[in-house]
Amino acid sequence: MRQRMIKTGILLLILMILFTVLSRAAYNLSTAEVSTEKASPQTFAPELSAQGIVAGKKEIAVSAEENLRVGSVYVAEGQAVKKGELLFELDLKELAEKIEEGQQELKSLDLQIQGAAEAEAAASAGRQLTLAQAQEDYSRSAVKENNAVDKAYGDLVKAQKKYQDFVDSERKKQKNLDEEGAGQQGDRQEKNGEIPSDQETDVKKGAGEGASGQESNLQTDTVQREEELLLLVEEKQAAYDQALQEREDSLYQAEKAIDSAGIDQAKDYSMEQTQITRSQKKKELAKLKKLYDGKGRIMAPVKGLVTAVTVTAGSTTTGGGDILLSDATGGGRLSVTFPKEMRKYIQEGLQAVVTAADSGDGQQAAADHVKIRSVTEQGQSADSPSGGEENASQDSMPGEELTVSVNLPPDHFNAGDRVTLKVEAKADSYDTCIPTGALHLMSGNQYYVNVAEKKTAVLGEEWVIRQVMVELVDKNEKYAAVEGISSEQEIVTEASRALENGSRVKVKNETD
Repeated sequence: MRQRMIKTGILLLILMILFTVLSRAAYNLSTAEVSTEKASPQTFAPELSAQGIVAGKKEIAVSAEENLRVGSVYVAEGQAVKKGELLFELDLKELAEKIEEGQQELKSLDLQIQGAAEAEAAASAGRQLTLAQAQEDYSRSAVKENNAVDKAYGDLVKAQKKYQDFVDSERKKQKNLDEEGAGQQGDRQEKNGEIPSDQETDVKKGAGEGASGQESNLQTDTVQREEELLLLVEEKQAAYDQALQEREDSLYQAEKAIDSAGIDQAKDYSMEQTQITRSQKKKELAKLKKLYDGKGRIMAPVKGLVTAVTVTAGSTTTGGGDILLSDATGGGRLSVTFPKEMRKYIQEGLQAVVTAADSGDGQQAAADHVKIRSVTEQGQSADSPSGGEENASQDSMPGEELTVSVNLPPDHFNAGDRVTLKVEAKADSYDTCIPTGALHLMSGNQYYVNVAEKKTAVLGEEWVIRQVMVELVDKNEKYAAVEGISSEQEIVTEASRALENGSRVKVKNETD
């Protein structure tokens, strides 16, 4: 009986030990294991560095003549090239055809110029001949019309003289008759001393009337003759006036013909235009020949970085920038990106150091005292205001970036060099800092931390999680400065599983 009780007691003890082990195992399986750390003071001096490719301040367009077929292209965008390095080659066969076509065009233009010169000479000779003929016609018309006027004037003078002679002759005859009649009558009266009787008077009267009749007929003939001569004078005057008018009209028409022949014709500039075209074509042909003599090779004029290639094998050249080169011989440009949360450390005007992985002959490995030219955010241009401290104080969304740009002095770097930009940021000190892994984002800009606190339970003390809201003040790659916790609290930095408010945990670094 006693042995049975002992066996029963041993069995019960074994069962209790087994249940205890199982209970401990179940507790361990259901309880998360965490690591904790207390908040501590930290000085934030972030390592702000990023890599980028040096670009030249000046961009050079490299091209050949327009509409030439490309044979081969030897560079790609982003490739660094040396001065004199082959960029692309032209199709020599097609280039030779272009040269032959250009020579034929020059010959055709020469013929056009020759034809235009001959046509101009012929036209000038024709104008001179027309002018000479018009002047000859004027001279002949002047002689002819002057002769006609002279003849008409001579006829008029003759008619006038004939008329005047007739009038003078008649006047003289009349005067003589009047003098003879008066003299005869006086002589008879004086000789006889008689007074004629009435009968004698009548006889004399009858005789006088007979004589008067004769005189009347004579006067009528005289008047008719005078009228005929006067009419002749008027006719000759009219003929003379008509000759004058005809001479004036004829000479006016001849002068008009001279004027028309002497008018300068509108200048024909077709020959000059053709000469200009020929000059241009000659220059183009000289460029093509130079390209052909150089085997159609287009070389880099400077050492730089290829920023654009617009031609491919088989395509034609544009003549306006088939390849673009970034030239850093006069200074370079560098743009790198940083996480947007680094905005408060990076400001315009801050000093930075640029270092190159490999420095070539005559080039320095670092450029000290380089100032940040611009800091731009997504959606903001490099020339717009950056906002300074106001933007720096605003919280950033994860994943967004800043673009930082600096100007580089000459002779330090080549276009295409891969370099590192290190910003000399100002260091800040904070009292309550925790590892960045202990900080959790709840929503928006709200953060919390898991604090492990001891509480008394049935089986003794145990660790329980309490989620505490905190305000993020600053952050770098390792630590986050927060407000809302004390330096005595145990902050969970690692956990074997997701934690919730009130979760029981085991602390790894707890001393028993």
